[in-house]
Parts: sequence; C-alpha cells; structure tokens
Amino acid sequence: MYLIHVRLCRPVDGEPAPETAREILATAAPDDGVEHVTVHRVSGREAVVGLFVRAESLAVAEETAAAVCSRALSLRPAWGYVTVSCGAVLVWPLLEL
Repeated sequence: MYLIHVRLCRPVDGEPAPETAREILATAAPDDGVEHVTVHRVSGREAVVGLFVRAESLAVAEETAAAVCSRALSLRPAWGYVTVSCGAVLVWPLLEL
C-alpha cells in the first residue's frame, strides 16, 4: 500500500468542504485499490489529499491517485481546485537508515 499526496490549489481562500474526502473516495472504482482518503488544508487556497492506494508499484499508485482526483474534480467544478502535484510521500528518517 502506498500513501500518495495530491496537492490542490484554487483561486479563493477557504476550507475544503467536509465531504471532500468522502466524495473523492466515492469516485474511485473498486479496482482502483483506493482504501482511504483524507483531505487537509495546507494554506488559504491549497489543500492536500492523501490517498492510501493498493497497487503493484509506486508508479501505478501515483497514476491511480491522480486519475481518481481528476475524476472527482471534474465532477465537482464548484470546488474550484486544480491539481498542482501528485506523488508519494518521502519519509526522510527511513531514507537515512
């Protein structure tokens, strides 16, 4: 399982809607392997979506996370978000071992 962060930005300040994580998860197909979604506000206009994805490789997990978020954003244009980046989370203490 991989934790993938999708960074989002929009032109106006504000908190992500409380249902954002649930709606992104609902957009995922069963074969996407998305187990859990969280959404956190990073700054006034930015949010980060954390997707826990079961996949055969990191590349597949990143592609899946990007596709799921893209689907959700296209279905909910009122959110006003666009994707800025998508990638795995690096855990520096583990890399130093």
